[in-house]
Amino acid sequence: MTRSTWLIARAIWVSFLIVFSVFFGLELVFRILDEAKSPHINYTIVEIGIVSISGMPRRLYLDLPLIVLISVAAGLGGLAQTNELTVLRAAGLSIRQIFFRIILVLAPIFFGSILVAEYGMPVAERFSQALKNANVSGDVKSAFWTRESGRYVFIEGERDGSVRLWKQIELVDTRGEIERLVVSRNVGFNSGEVELADARTLSFEADKVIQQTSDLVQSTNLTRNQIRWLVLKPDALSLSELWSASNYLETEGLNARAHSQLFWQRLLLPVTLFVLTLLASATAFGSMRSIGTSMRIFLAALLGLIFKYAMDMASPLAFLLGAHPSLAIILPLSIPLILMPRLLR
Repeated sequence: MTRSTWLIARAIWVSFLIVFSVFFGLELVFRILDEAKSPHINYTIVEIGIVSISGMPRRLYLDLPLIVLISVAAGLGGLAQTNELTVLRAAGLSIRQIFFRIILVLAPIFFGSILVAEYGMPVAERFSQALKNANVSGDVKSAFWTRESGRYVFIEGERDGSVRLWKQIELVDTRGEIERLVVSRNVGFNSGEVELADARTLSFEADKVIQQTSDLVQSTNLTRNQIRWLVLKPDALSLSELWSASNYLETEGLNARAHSQLFWQRLLLPVTLFVLTLLASATAFGSMRSIGTSMRIFLAALLGLIFKYAMDMASPLAFLLGAHPSLAIILPLSIPLILMPRLLR
């Protein structure tokens, strides 16, 4: 590492640790207050702390673009205030070379965001949700409707993919009337088949209803993993699970927007961080290089909030227009790209 790179790295990482600590403290306080005032959850003080801390990875992951934006703006702003950026420019480094060193310094965060989305954050979020549900007064049921192999199925499932209740409705294609209703509380999956033990079947005919109890075996596209994906909230799924869940829902003709949107948002987070890093770096040059640190941090936070609100608005807009979910992330990135040349003047 060259001395110029080390100088930039020290400034940015010190700022990052400070900003990260501030966000961590604020988010933790807000999370503890939210959990403590919930009227339907019986917590001890220790459990409130565990649930709050285990839920922090997801909250900080959502705050990461704003954290990086403020950190880079503050770190480079400090170098600009002490004329160290001027010394780097006088030493022969162009703005492009300085930008390259900044990206190199933050590369661990860019790549780490993908690893956290795949391995770290989903595990912590599942643990937090499981502990929270275990303390809810009353029975918490994770249930959903799905359309599976032409049948409408209501499933009460567990987080491990097991099924407590299976209700299946089959319709007459020509009239849309119910032809058969199947209910089973003993469900198993085996090689593309679902086994419904002691299934109670109601068959609706023109002049009568036939009821019988028997063991049924029928083909299915569902697996224990897919049950787990559908039972869990999208926030608790990893990148690969979000992709598989969205593909399954689209195959069955169901709404996969939430899973697909979240997948692309997490997959493209390194791109988002890259663009916001360039935007924050631009505040240390041009007409903004002489402003104070507090004003620089304020402007960085303002730009980050504008970007966040633009992304929040782009998501439903892309849905209404029928556009690809990735456009809800790509389109707001045009805002930093438009602002950056103006800041460099």
